[in-house]
Amino acid sequence: MLQAYIGIVSRQGLELFCPENPETVRFLWRRVQREAGRVACFWSVVADESATIILSALHSGFRGEALALLQRESRECGLFVPSDKERLQTA
Repeated sequence: MLQAYIGIVSRQGLELFCPENPETVRFLWRRVQREAGRVACFWSVVADESATIILSALHSGFRGEALALLQRESRECGLFVPSDKERLQTA
């Protein structure tokens, strides 16, 4: 089954990878604002099996490999910036 995920990426690779929900989006956006320019938020749609492998690599400390897996296994993906309304709610 396909699921939507969001997370944070940096030059070192995948930093955070979790199922998408509104509370998580706000949390991640606040973190990205604190680390301005060093990290970015992303969204992705991947199969459950792929998400398990990506999380395993991430939890084992293989951030670069986890990002490569995410890029290879994603059905759709991209960077995101919350809407103006979402930004005002977190300000």
